Amino acid sequence: QMYGTLPVVHETGGLKDSVRGLWDDSHLDTATGFLFGGFEDGAMRHALHRAADTFHHRRDVFKRMQSNAMRMSFYWPTAMDEYERHVDWTLESWPSRQPESWWHQ
Repeated sequence: QMYGTLPVVHETGGLKDSVRGLWDDSHLDTATGFLFGGFEDGAMRHALHRAADTFHHRRDVFKRMQSNAMRMSFYWPTAMDEYERHVDWTLESWPSRQPESWWHQ
């Protein structure tokens, strides 16, 4: 995304976290690519057509998405810091249920 190439990706794992889809015009300020879900070929084909259609017929939207994508930062040390904050928060928080309640279900 650093060079303005908008990805077409399967909505899973880290891709789902890093690529923000253009689902409708309310996402213009955050969209950075085109996502699809499911494992049938029609889903991917639809996402590719949506990307091509946006490029050819909605050039202003495509350029805005490129700008959004190029502003994103995936600097690894920053990502590691965020991951560590989540781990710390998880380890320091109290469980929502008492451990004994798990044994009596």
